[in-house]
Amino acid sequence: MSIGKERKSFDKERDLIEKDNFTSDINLNLKDSNQKYITLLTKKLKYKYNSKQKNGSLYDLFTSELFTMDFLIDYLIHKEETFIIDFITNLLYEKFKNNTYYYLPQLCSLTLSKKYYMPIQSFIINHSAEDLMFAVSTNWIIDSFLKDTRLIHKQKQYIKFTESLEGIMINGPKKDKNKIYDNKFYMDKERKLAQFDNTLNFYNKLNRICLRLKELRPDSSLISNTNITWEELLKKKRRKYLYEKIKSFNDDIINTFTGKVFDPYVGIILPFEQKTKKIIVHILSKYSFFFATKERIPVKLTMECIDADELNENKTMDEEFLISRASTLHGNELDNENNVIGMESDEKKKEMSKTEIDEMNMILEKIKSENEHPDEEIKKGEEKVTQEQPKVQPKNQNIIFNPFIKPWKETEKEIKENSHFKLFKTLSVISFIAKANDDLRQEVMTMQLIKKYDEIFKSENIPLKLHPYEIIITSNSSGLIEFLPDTISFDALKKKLLENNITFTEFFQKHFGDDFEECQKNFAESLAGYSLVCYLLAIKDRHNGNILLDKDGCIIHIDFGFILGISPGGNLNFENAPFKITRDYMNLMGGFDSSIFCYFKSLFLRGIFAARRTVNIIANLIEAMGLGVPMPCFNGRNLKEIINAFKERCFVKYSEVEIVPLVNTLFEKSVNSWRTTQYDYFQKLTNNIQP
Repeated sequence: MSIGKERKSFDKERDLIEKDNFTSDINLNLKDSNQKYITLLTKKLKYKYNSKQKNGSLYDLFTSELFTMDFLIDYLIHKEETFIIDFITNLLYEKFKNNTYYYLPQLCSLTLSKKYYMPIQSFIINHSAEDLMFAVSTNWIIDSFLKDTRLIHKQKQYIKFTESLEGIMINGPKKDKNKIYDNKFYMDKERKLAQFDNTLNFYNKLNRICLRLKELRPDSSLISNTNITWEELLKKKRRKYLYEKIKSFNDDIINTFTGKVFDPYVGIILPFEQKTKKIIVHILSKYSFFFATKERIPVKLTMECIDADELNENKTMDEEFLISRASTLHGNELDNENNVIGMESDEKKKEMSKTEIDEMNMILEKIKSENEHPDEEIKKGEEKVTQEQPKVQPKNQNIIFNPFIKPWKETEKEIKENSHFKLFKTLSVISFIAKANDDLRQEVMTMQLIKKYDEIFKSENIPLKLHPYEIIITSNSSGLIEFLPDTISFDALKKKLLENNITFTEFFQKHFGDDFEECQKNFAESLAGYSLVCYLLAIKDRHNGNILLDKDGCIIHIDFGFILGISPGGNLNFENAPFKITRDYMNLMGGFDSSIFCYFKSLFLRGIFAARRTVNIIANLIEAMGLGVPMPCFNGRNLKEIINAFKERCFVKYSEVEIVPLVNTLFEKSVNSWRTTQYDYFQKLTNNIQP
């Protein structure tokens, strides 16, 4: 066949496929639906580009190991040829199926902005049928689009998207007749839908709890009849309300997991990105609490979780297991309202006898009766925590206080040892913060970029310490943030230093003792990492409430409400220093001429070179979000100008020799910046955040 006839045949086949599949069936699996079409795409890629490239075709590039998801995102953004979009989308099924969760926000955003992105939607929907956590996250992202009034013109499109997602969750993907399917992955529609709904309902309830906590007010009659202050009564009422809701959650979990046939596939999924699907089996009241701010009341929950696969392997209850569980219930611990899950004593799974069911019900009743007086139990739990704290001493006994109290690993070990689920090998203790009335979509993107930079620096063996953590959006105004244990904000730390009349450097020397030099190095490496990221991404609002110190001397930045050139106060650009280097930081590193500060500068420079080499990877992640999602950093601004400004900060127009003096200028502008100091004092006056 001639080239002309081949192209005509391709175009005809393409038109037929678009008519039959792309425009009418959003659930198209491009790979499985028409292999002939893929063959034609391959031919066209080879034909179209062979004459232009001496070293191979685009087909060779797309099928090589060098073609990663980062390159795929680049092509999805910048290419308009539909046959290229179709071909690389097919790679999502074949090559990148297990590597798409990280890029899900970008993929969803691109479906908003591009004309020929039905294949992307098709992949997202089909993959959701196989990965329930992927489905839940997709639902939340699309739901955030639907509820955003700035995307009203796209609502019909996303209602259809959501309906297709729900439909495939019930029916599952189209099956290949020649393939044998494992029942573990293809659950029946009732079980799938139950787990999907249970998970969404749980986090929706959690969102409503956060909102309700903000609305609660104490009884006015109690204020006049007691010596307790209004603030104390309010805290007590909120505490009681939260505890009752946690108890209700645990009751729901018990009801979900107890029955004649135990089914872990209807439990609540932990939404963070993990290799295995984790199911929440118990919420620990003792380690869960709220903390109030001016605008909202976030809630921190600590939960026991177990891998779904291990739960599925142990899904009948035997008498020995029930008796062992009954003997561990003492009735005094706040967190004893546990679900009871049985384990098999032999390879054969057996049904529960009437005696076993009766014993199980007795245990559940005992669990429920343990928490009839929430306030008293909370008080017991708080007193126990307070009594435990003095036992933990700083590394050096000369210091008055220990800001990290008790290492989380020790607490986690104690929880596991005393847990009713300690026989499960995959038992883990995980904490997160739930926030309501807060759009976290920009935070998600920022953390994506920090994760990518962390990956880049590690791949090039540059010891720039970053601490990426999980952030999940559950709507356009709510989300979940991974809790960071063994940390203290610089605001809280500086207040303690002031109370004890010691400097930041003295604290490091006394607290870390013999480990001072190692922790000083950790501080320099993490300071270099976050200084570089703050400069490259133009992160602002860097007061001491948004910077943490961990138990190893590393700093961690949080709260990314102002990035890529926007700043508090309507872009007054008060924080004009490239990054934050205070007098305390300099004193700890030994001043300008110290070896530690020289080490800090060398790390920053190496990081700049690495960021320069990978500038397009980060730029594409930003651009993909900016094309579709209305975020504060994009609203009312030119996306091209934002990307160009980012590339300029990476010094893409300069040689490495020319970059060195430019980086030195960044240090000169940042160290002890007058504007940085004044911004910290402004935060002291307005928000009582210690400078």
